[in-house]
Amino acid sequence: MHQLGALDNLMIGGELPNIPMHMSAVMLYDTGGKRGAAKLFNVLETDFEKIIDQHFPILQCRLDEVALGLDKAYWVEDSHFSMSYHINRVALPKPQNWHEFHRLVGQFHAQPLDRAKPLWQVLLVEGLDGLEGIPRGATAIFFKIHHAVMDGKSALRLASSLHSLSPEPGSPALAESMPIEKPVDKAFRAPSWWMKYGKAWWHSIERPVDLAATLLKLLPQILQTDDSKPGVESQAIPQLRFNHPVAAERVTGHVRISMKQLRKLEKKYQCTINDIALCVIGGALRKYLLDQNELPQENLQTLMPIDIRRKDSDDHAGNQVSVARLCLFTDIEDARERLQAIKTASSRSKKRSKKGNPHALLRLADDIHPAIILWLGQWMISSGRIDKLPPVVNTVVTNVPGMHTDTYLAGAKLIDYLGFGPLAPNMGLFHTVSSLPDHVNISFLSTAEFMGDGAAYRAALMHSYGEIDPKGIDK
Repeated sequence: MHQLGALDNLMIGGELPNIPMHMSAVMLYDTGGKRGAAKLFNVLETDFEKIIDQHFPILQCRLDEVALGLDKAYWVEDSHFSMSYHINRVALPKPQNWHEFHRLVGQFHAQPLDRAKPLWQVLLVEGLDGLEGIPRGATAIFFKIHHAVMDGKSALRLASSLHSLSPEPGSPALAESMPIEKPVDKAFRAPSWWMKYGKAWWHSIERPVDLAATLLKLLPQILQTDDSKPGVESQAIPQLRFNHPVAAERVTGHVRISMKQLRKLEKKYQCTINDIALCVIGGALRKYLLDQNELPQENLQTLMPIDIRRKDSDDHAGNQVSVARLCLFTDIEDARERLQAIKTASSRSKKRSKKGNPHALLRLADDIHPAIILWLGQWMISSGRIDKLPPVVNTVVTNVPGMHTDTYLAGAKLIDYLGFGPLAPNMGLFHTVSSLPDHVNISFLSTAEFMGDGAAYRAALMHSYGEIDPKGIDK
């Protein structure tokens, strides 16, 4: 039996109407037309069958939930699993340009996954002839998977299992040069009725004891004072247009930035690419809200997921993440001054995170009864209180590193990679920073109510990066 972890179960139990908890990746390949697209589709089906059998059997598992949320759900093998349901093929509608491409990505991401089936889907999209900067006849793969199944680092391992370092047939998979995630329990047997509810009864007795023990361990961390001066991260969170109830549809977009230029900026300002991306996003939000006459005096804040997976626990399925809150310094007009402020704040945040114990916080979540989470979510929806919650942050920015070298699938070169994460209650803007050897993408996910068609915000991102380095933006 394989029971969900605390954070994974929270993502299942806390899923709300209009807010599915899945993430999406978009990968583009130089296939040279329909024949290359057909080859890619056939290889994709074959490779997924092999990967599921050898490395990721969780992709063949569905949820087995416990009634009334009395315990965490289980992953069990789907006896009716069909690859044809999970992998499909379409053509990009005319005029086959970036607007249509992002519209299709938004539609695909907006559709919730069927909980009666394994929680992932793949859509192969061919005919990308009108995408500026992309070779004619290119093909895209849209991959969508529930966040309860795996986190971003595990998804990268899955992608590496599909790709090779050479276009030649039979070339070894990239994953063979990386640690491969193998679930602890490969059986995924469905628990019997008495086992499922017997464990739920025992956990109901065990959890209060474990909760008390975990709180005692966390007490020194809770009582510990921070000797540093209060920072802007402790300021009140302003409420923006993005911090209201989230609609069902999704709007996406992205900008591409030259890796060569980013490396020069890294050296010039002694910062990281992540610092630069945060500065670009802060500047874009500043410009976009100024244009709408909605920029608040308070600095905007972002949430950043942090991978806390231990090096010796690569076989752990599910999520191993913590979060940090960072200031975007939207009160600073000068982009270079903003970059230095973000660099300093980011360094300070990293030092604080090392002092804490994020694994203990995960254990704390594990000790809270799932029924409490289920009841609380239903109550907040039915009472309307969920729409009145004050903002915790204004947006989310996550960094999902891509391939560090040229890679291939079915002989077709991977030429671009984008990521899109889930929105949250009263948090309707999500950014993903992804990379390939020659460029970095900053992609965003929102709704039409907050962002229109996304064109104005994409222009704001381009303008923001141009303030730091006019040569690096790839239009």
